[in-house]
Amino acid sequence: MLKSYVTLLLTALLSTGSYADVNVVTTIKPLQLIAQAVIKDHGSVSSIVDPQQSPHHFSLSPSDRIALARADLAVWIGPPFETHLQDFFLQSALRAKTITAIDIDGLQRHYISEGQLDAHLWLDSSNALKIAAQITEQVSAIDSSNAIYYRQNLENFETEIAQANQQIARKFEAATTVRYAVYHNAYQYFEQQFSLQHDIVILRDPETQPGIREIVQLRERINQRQPSCLLLEIDSSEELIATVLSGHELNSIVVDLLGSNLDNAVTSSENGYSKFIANIADDFYECLYE
Repeated sequence: MLKSYVTLLLTALLSTGSYADVNVVTTIKPLQLIAQAVIKDHGSVSSIVDPQQSPHHFSLSPSDRIALARADLAVWIGPPFETHLQDFFLQSALRAKTITAIDIDGLQRHYISEGQLDAHLWLDSSNALKIAAQITEQVSAIDSSNAIYYRQNLENFETEIAQANQQIARKFEAATTVRYAVYHNAYQYFEQQFSLQHDIVILRDPETQPGIREIVQLRERINQRQPSCLLLEIDSSEELIATVLSGHELNSIVVDLLGSNLDNAVTSSENGYSKFIANIADDFYECLYE
């Protein structure tokens, strides 16, 4: 019995193909997509936060802790975004092999209010490239025999992003400007990169529901400004939306900020991030112009 089990195990190991040179574990799927562009088939890349869940409230399971402990490199956004993970990530043992995206030099940074960073920084592809560059340096040090390979992948990623940006810019350049509302101010990295601007924000603080006075003001603004559509998130409150709109009909589109609609094949592909950001552009375009 034991012999047959060992035989099956060896067969499974041999059938998996090439040896995984580096093991990268990220918190959210967009970071996984960025890392995958660098690693490709020279390692394993995974994420621990289900895209259907809120990273703000995500708690680590025992298996998540084991995955991060075993990783050669861990990548997260940082304390303002993955609030419940900071105690784990700030442990000295993990900190030595962790990339905290918000700490990377040269990032585009936008703010929700004075002093409050908008942590959705992966929605600007220039930030994605800086994160990819940091990952490249780290994995090149871990797996120095393949450093040239990782750096070439980074160059290819830069070319791919430049092409994707041109396509997205062309998508919006001929379109007329329309007024639109957003559930939460979570899109400004993408908006500012492509010269878009929302007109109304329903939920200014995702941790605090608006009061009656604010809801009345929102209704008045919607009636005055007559936005053409509303951009939502997966976890947007239907009850709050119905209360604020109060019978006002708006075309609504859920924007896939965390890549929940990407299938496994796209997630594990080298061009997953460019497909992800193209999907964001499609969501915007459908809401605004179709």
